[in-house]
Amino acid sequence: MKRKHMVLIGCGCLAITALGCAAGPQGPYSTEAPAGFFAGIWHGFIAWITFVVSLFSQVKMYSVDNTGAGYNLGFLIGMACWLGGWGGSWKYSRKTPDEREWDDVAEKVEAKLKRELKNWAETEDSDEWDEVEKKVEQKIRKVIRDWAEK
Repeated sequence: MKRKHMVLIGCGCLAITALGCAAGPQGPYSTEAPAGFFAGIWHGFIAWITFVVSLFSQVKMYSVDNTGAGYNLGFLIGMACWLGGWGGSWKYSRKTPDEREWDDVAEKVEAKLKRELKNWAETEDSDEWDEVEKKVEQKIRKVIRDWAEK
């Protein structure tokens, strides 16, 4: 068998195993033995799979017989695992090599523009803003042309 088929079969077996532990109408939890923190983590982690299955069966996403705040906290932590943990994937996005290359180009262009504008500002003593505006535009066009030709 190809590796692709083995991975697909493995994922299917894992999903079936995970669903065996889903919160359901006749789950292992009752008012005498409610679901706790760790059950909440597990139910939160498999909630996306359980949701799809609940559309076609009596499986429930959330255990009604639970300890309250501990189960709820566990459920939220389990759900957060799908979103990249505690916001890590939102804070630090992964960039493709092409995006990193454009970031490098942008930094170089910015540095060169700053350098050129600083040199121009130090050499010019003109107070007429129309003339200054034209010169800035000419310099920017020249820098962009030089950069585009590289």
